[in-house]
Amino acid sequence: MISLIKKKGVNPQNGEVIYFPQWTRVSTVKETQLAKRMARGSTFSVGEVNGVFADFPQTIIDELLNGNAVSIDGLGTFKLRVSGRSQKEKKDVTSAGAKISVVFEPAAELTSRLNDEREFRFVEMPTDDGQQDADDDHGNGGTDEGGGENSSSGTSSGSSSSSGSSSGSSDSGGDANDE
Repeated sequence: MISLIKKKGVNPQNGEVIYFPQWTRVSTVKETQLAKRMARGSTFSVGEVNGVFADFPQTIIDELLNGNAVSIDGLGTFKLRVSGRSQKEKKDVTSAGAKISVVFEPAAELTSRLNDEREFRFVEMPTDDGQQDADDDHGNGGTDEGGGENSSSGTSSGSSSSSGSSSGSSDSGGDANDE
């Protein structure tokens, strides 16, 4: 089940206080846990699945270095993005000024399944001082299961929190397993 918080923010257009749903991470699942789960549903051993996971990053890197995008059915596509400073002269554009980053584009199936088969629960998150935000809606005891819609969320597209992070796209929360 997807855990959400009711995030308090400020509408940048008019300065009004708004609330919107934001994802919060419950925990981070490591590849050893994934390998155990995948092995249960297949003829492969945990060690074989772990071996695939161990080789997976280097294989993707090798393919990207060879100029290929890497597409995994049902998951998405890894591609390279190159950025750099614009130059007035063609001769001034060099690889030294280029910065490469990896872009992941999720498959349509992945995002549609998360939206179509979703079940949300709203959880209470303490503020920085360890207290619950007094302005939050506590009337539902911290849970609001269903489609994730609620009357206090306002519109989340284009709104931002008071700290300037964009709603709906940040990785909020965390756990001790994060690196």
